[in-house]
Amino acid sequence: MKVKEIAEIIERVCPVRLAYDWDNVGLLCGDAEKDVKKVFVTLDINLDTVNEAIKKGADMIVSHHPILLGGIRRIDYGTAEGQMIKLLVENNIPVYAAHTNMDTARGGINDRLAEIFGLTDVSVLDVHTDDVSAGLGRIGKLKDAVTFKEFAKICAEKLNTPVRVAGDKSKIIKTVAVASGSCSEVIPLAAAKGADVIVTGDLKYHNTMDMTYLGICIIDAGHYPTEICVMSIFEEILRDSVEVVKSENKDVFRFVM
Repeated sequence: MKVKEIAEIIERVCPVRLAYDWDNVGLLCGDAEKDVKKVFVTLDINLDTVNEAIKKGADMIVSHHPILLGGIRRIDYGTAEGQMIKLLVENNIPVYAAHTNMDTARGGINDRLAEIFGLTDVSVLDVHTDDVSAGLGRIGKLKDAVTFKEFAKICAEKLNTPVRVAGDKSKIIKTVAVASGSCSEVIPLAAAKGADVIVTGDLKYHNTMDMTYLGICIIDAGHYPTEICVMSIFEEILRDSVEVVKSENKDVFRFVM
């Protein structure tokens, strides 16, 4: 199977048109005509995951987070990014990224988060294209209402991570919003749509303080824990067409008591 054919399979689930304008998605490095027998799927693409892909004999990398997002002006082999690009070129490993189009797509990361929490009556939190079935975040109902304190524990268990919380621990939680990765900008919208709590990541101190005055409870579950499910999504999309190997990609953060 060729690189371009694998790209077509992925784009049936998350079309490039669903990506935000600032994003960098699609085939970012390599030959679209290359034959591929083994695809390496990962959340992050960095020097460690590229070396892992080479070690595992992968012919192609499919990543959630893209390379070259910042628009680099030079490839300096003295930097980690330069070394990574050098390895990709030397080993003829194409890189394909599905980023905000995978966040927003029906069947993508945010739908998977809604499934993880068992939400019902799920709808898109923030539609940003003419496709009303796709958009950033999801909002839905829990089967049984719980206190915020109880929900925070449930969140930590389901996402397998310590969480930071803000809000009234005794508040009753029934309507839940989820927004993968770094999505503090949708907190006011979640509050306006009646969410009792939002689960997201990468929250800033003063912004979180301001947002709690909207009456919404907030859980910062981290970037990695809210997006690592993408590897399973990639695997499910591709496994009937090509051999897939999942990265051992770990969270960059560690927790020390």
